[in-house]
Amino acid sequence: MTNYTPQILRIKKKLQQAKDKDELFKVFGAGSHKYEINAPTSILEIDAFEQHYGIQLPKSFRCFVLNIGNGGRSYLNSGAGPFFGIYPFGENLDDLIHKNVELHLKKECTLHPHITESQWDELTDPFYEDDISDENYEELNGALYGGILPLGSQGCSFIHALVLNGPYKGMVVNLDRGELSPPKFSEDKNFLDWYERWLDEIISGKLITTCPSWFGYPKK
Repeated sequence: MTNYTPQILRIKKKLQQAKDKDELFKVFGAGSHKYEINAPTSILEIDAFEQHYGIQLPKSFRCFVLNIGNGGRSYLNSGAGPFFGIYPFGENLDDLIHKNVELHLKKECTLHPHITESQWDELTDPFYEDDISDENYEELNGALYGGILPLGSQGCSFIHALVLNGPYKGMVVNLDRGELSPPKFSEDKNFLDWYERWLDEIISGKLITTCPSWFGYPKK
Protein backbone atom coordinates (compact mmCIF):
# COMPACT_ATOMS: atom_id res chain seq x y z
CA MET A 1 0.00 0.00 0.00
CA THR A 2 1.33 3.42 -0.96
CA ASN A 3 2.44 5.65 1.90
CA TYR A 4 1.23 9.15 1.01
CA THR A 5 2.58 10.83 4.17
CA PRO A 6 5.72 12.35 2.55
CA GLN A 7 3.64 13.74 -0.32
CA ILE A 8 1.04 15.15 2.07
CA LEU A 9 3.79 17.00 3.96
CA ARG A 10 5.25 18.34 0.69
CA ILE A 11 1.88 19.59 -0.47
CA LYS A 12 1.23 21.43 2.79
CA LYS A 13 4.55 23.27 2.37
CA LYS A 14 3.96 23.92 -1.31
CA LEU A 15 0.55 25.49 -0.67
CA GLN A 16 2.29 28.24 1.29
CA GLN A 17 5.09 28.48 -1.28
CA ALA A 18 2.52 28.87 -4.07
CA LYS A 19 0.72 31.61 -2.14
CA ASP A 20 3.99 33.42 -1.58
CA LYS A 21 4.95 33.09 -5.26
CA ASP A 22 1.54 34.22 -6.53
CA GLU A 23 1.06 37.02 -4.00
CA LEU A 24 -1.00 39.07 -6.51
CA PHE A 25 -3.24 36.08 -7.32
CA LYS A 26 -2.50 36.13 -11.05
CA VAL A 27 -3.16 32.40 -11.49
CA PHE A 28 -6.69 31.83 -12.75
CA GLY A 29 -9.06 31.29 -9.83
CA ALA A 30 -6.52 32.19 -7.15
CA GLY A 31 -8.29 35.44 -6.39
CA SER A 32 -11.26 33.36 -5.25
CA HIS A 33 -9.64 30.61 -3.15
CA LYS A 34 -6.51 32.62 -2.18
CA TYR A 35 -4.68 29.33 -1.58
CA GLU A 36 -6.71 28.71 1.55
CA ILE A 37 -8.38 25.50 2.58
CA ASN A 38 -10.49 24.60 5.60
CA ALA A 39 -9.77 21.91 8.17
CA PRO A 40 -9.83 18.28 7.00
CA THR A 41 -12.94 16.13 7.15
CA SER A 42 -13.34 13.19 9.51
CA ILE A 43 -12.95 9.47 8.93
CA LEU A 44 -16.54 9.04 10.13
CA GLU A 45 -17.83 11.30 7.37
CA ILE A 46 -15.83 9.48 4.73
CA ASP A 47 -16.93 6.06 5.95
CA ALA A 48 -20.57 7.18 5.96
CA PHE A 49 -20.24 8.56 2.43
CA GLU A 50 -18.66 5.38 1.08
CA GLN A 51 -21.27 3.20 2.73
CA HIS A 52 -24.18 5.33 1.50
CA TYR A 53 -23.02 5.38 -2.13
CA GLY A 54 -21.53 1.88 -2.21
CA ILE A 55 -18.08 3.03 -3.32
CA GLN A 56 -14.49 3.16 -2.13
CA LEU A 57 -12.77 6.49 -2.67
CA PRO A 58 -9.36 6.44 -4.35
CA LYS A 59 -6.75 6.36 -1.59
CA SER A 60 -4.93 9.50 -2.64
CA PHE A 61 -8.08 11.65 -2.63
CA ARG A 62 -9.10 10.13 0.68
CA CYS A 63 -5.74 11.16 2.13
CA PHE A 64 -6.20 14.69 0.80
CA VAL A 65 -9.52 15.39 2.52
CA LEU A 66 -8.39 13.61 5.69
CA ASN A 67 -5.01 15.31 6.03
CA ILE A 68 -4.82 18.51 3.97
CA GLY A 69 -8.25 20.11 4.01
CA ASN A 70 -11.85 20.24 2.95
CA GLY A 71 -13.57 23.23 1.35
CA GLY A 72 -12.80 26.91 1.66
CA ARG A 73 -13.78 30.41 0.56
CA SER A 74 -14.00 30.02 -3.21
CA TYR A 75 -16.97 29.27 -5.51
CA LEU A 76 -19.47 26.93 -3.85
CA ASN A 77 -17.24 26.94 -0.76
CA SER A 78 -14.36 25.31 -2.61
CA GLY A 79 -10.88 25.10 -1.12
CA ALA A 80 -7.55 25.85 -2.77
CA GLY A 81 -7.04 23.96 -6.00
CA PRO A 82 -6.88 24.32 -9.78
CA PHE A 83 -9.25 26.89 -11.29
CA PHE A 84 -11.91 27.72 -8.66
CA GLY A 85 -10.69 25.00 -6.33
CA ILE A 86 -11.87 21.71 -4.85
CA TYR A 87 -15.47 21.28 -3.73
CA PRO A 88 -16.23 20.46 -0.09
CA PHE A 89 -16.25 16.71 0.36
CA GLY A 90 -19.54 15.09 -0.61
CA GLU A 91 -21.11 18.22 -2.09
CA ASN A 92 -22.22 19.20 -5.62
CA LEU A 93 -22.55 15.56 -6.63
CA ASP A 94 -25.23 16.52 -9.18
CA ASP A 95 -22.78 18.57 -11.24
CA LEU A 96 -22.63 15.69 -13.72
CA ILE A 97 -25.33 13.20 -12.77
CA HIS A 98 -28.59 15.08 -12.52
CA LYS A 99 -30.80 12.44 -10.88
CA ASN A 100 -30.37 9.23 -8.87
CA VAL A 101 -26.76 9.91 -7.92
CA GLU A 102 -26.83 6.89 -5.61
CA LEU A 103 -27.57 4.63 -8.58
CA HIS A 104 -24.94 5.97 -10.97
CA LEU A 105 -22.01 7.02 -8.78
CA LYS A 106 -21.08 3.40 -8.05
CA LYS A 107 -21.08 2.37 -11.71
CA GLU A 108 -17.85 1.61 -13.54
CA CYS A 109 -16.62 4.66 -15.44
CA THR A 110 -16.85 4.06 -19.19
CA LEU A 111 -14.83 7.11 -20.25
CA HIS A 112 -11.15 6.69 -21.05
CA PRO A 113 -8.14 8.80 -22.11
CA HIS A 114 -8.15 7.59 -25.71
CA ILE A 115 -11.72 8.44 -26.67
CA THR A 116 -11.93 10.06 -30.11
CA GLU A 117 -14.09 12.93 -31.33
CA SER A 118 -16.23 10.55 -33.37
CA GLN A 119 -16.68 8.15 -30.45
CA TRP A 120 -17.67 11.06 -28.22
CA ASP A 121 -20.19 12.25 -30.80
CA GLU A 122 -21.74 8.79 -30.91
CA LEU A 123 -22.17 8.85 -27.14
CA THR A 124 -23.56 12.37 -26.91
CA ASP A 125 -25.60 12.89 -30.09
CA PRO A 126 -28.66 11.16 -28.53
CA PHE A 127 -28.77 13.93 -25.90
CA TYR A 128 -29.81 16.39 -28.59
CA GLU A 129 -32.61 14.43 -30.22
CA ASP A 130 -35.80 16.47 -30.30
CA ASP A 131 -38.03 13.70 -28.99
CA ILE A 132 -35.82 12.48 -26.14
CA SER A 133 -37.84 11.77 -23.01
CA ASP A 134 -36.81 12.76 -19.51
CA GLU A 135 -36.34 9.08 -18.64
CA ASN A 136 -34.07 8.44 -21.63
CA TYR A 137 -32.09 11.59 -20.92
CA GLU A 138 -31.56 10.50 -17.32
CA GLU A 139 -30.43 7.04 -18.44
CA LEU A 140 -27.99 8.48 -20.99
CA ASN A 141 -26.67 11.00 -18.47
CA GLY A 142 -26.09 8.33 -15.82
CA ALA A 143 -24.41 5.99 -18.28
CA LEU A 144 -22.08 8.71 -19.60
CA TYR A 145 -20.96 10.09 -16.24
CA GLY A 146 -21.39 7.07 -13.99
CA GLY A 147 -18.48 6.38 -11.67
CA ILE A 148 -17.21 9.98 -11.73
CA LEU A 149 -17.07 12.34 -8.73
CA PRO A 150 -17.22 16.11 -9.47
CA LEU A 151 -14.22 17.87 -7.92
CA GLY A 152 -14.52 21.54 -8.80
CA SER A 153 -15.53 24.23 -11.25
CA GLN A 154 -13.37 25.66 -14.00
CA GLY A 155 -15.97 28.23 -14.97
CA CYS A 156 -18.79 28.07 -17.54
CA SER A 157 -19.65 24.42 -18.24
CA PHE A 158 -16.20 23.00 -17.48
CA ILE A 159 -15.27 21.04 -14.36
CA HIS A 160 -12.59 18.69 -13.09
CA ALA A 161 -13.67 15.33 -11.72
CA LEU A 162 -12.31 12.12 -10.22
CA VAL A 163 -12.73 8.64 -11.65
CA LEU A 164 -14.09 6.39 -8.89
CA ASN A 165 -14.31 3.01 -10.58
CA GLY A 166 -12.83 1.06 -13.46
CA PRO A 167 -9.33 0.81 -14.96
CA TYR A 168 -8.66 4.55 -14.60
CA LYS A 169 -9.77 4.81 -10.96
CA GLY A 170 -8.07 7.67 -9.16
CA MET A 171 -7.29 9.75 -12.24
CA VAL A 172 -8.54 13.31 -12.71
CA VAL A 173 -10.47 14.19 -15.85
CA ASN A 174 -11.52 17.56 -17.28
CA LEU A 175 -15.09 17.56 -18.57
CA ASP A 176 -17.44 19.86 -20.46
CA ARG A 177 -20.93 19.49 -18.99
CA GLY A 178 -22.30 20.73 -22.29
CA GLU A 179 -20.91 17.56 -23.91
CA LEU A 180 -19.36 19.64 -26.71
CA SER A 181 -15.84 18.25 -26.32
CA PRO A 182 -14.43 14.85 -25.28
CA PRO A 183 -12.99 14.31 -21.80
CA LYS A 184 -9.38 15.32 -21.24
CA PHE A 185 -7.68 13.01 -18.76
CA SER A 186 -4.79 14.27 -16.65
CA GLU A 187 -1.36 12.81 -17.26
CA ASP A 188 -1.09 12.09 -13.53
CA LYS A 189 -1.82 8.70 -12.01
CA ASN A 190 -3.73 9.98 -8.99
CA PHE A 191 -5.30 13.02 -7.35
CA LEU A 192 -2.32 13.98 -5.19
CA ASP A 193 0.09 13.88 -8.13
CA TRP A 194 -2.32 16.11 -10.08
CA TYR A 195 -2.70 18.54 -7.18
CA GLU A 196 1.04 18.70 -6.48
CA ARG A 197 1.79 19.31 -10.16
CA TRP A 198 -0.58 22.29 -10.07
CA LEU A 199 1.39 23.71 -7.14
CA ASP A 200 4.71 22.99 -8.87
CA GLU A 201 3.59 24.89 -11.97
CA ILE A 202 2.65 27.89 -9.83
CA ILE A 203 5.89 27.84 -7.85
CA SER A 204 7.92 27.59 -11.06
CA GLY A 205 6.11 30.65 -12.45
CA LYS A 206 4.58 28.73 -15.35
CA LEU A 207 1.00 29.59 -14.42
CA ILE A 208 1.67 33.17 -13.33
CA THR A 209 0.87 35.25 -16.38
CA THR A 210 -0.96 38.46 -17.20
CA CYS A 211 -3.63 36.43 -19.04
CA PRO A 212 -5.56 33.41 -17.73
CA SER A 213 -3.39 30.32 -17.75
CA TRP A 214 -5.12 26.95 -17.95
CA PHE A 215 -3.71 24.15 -15.84
CA GLY A 216 -4.23 20.70 -17.32
CA TYR A 217 -4.95 21.88 -20.87
CA PRO A 218 -1.54 21.73 -22.55
CA LYS A 219 -1.16 23.36 -25.94
CA LYS A 220 -0.53 20.93 -28.76
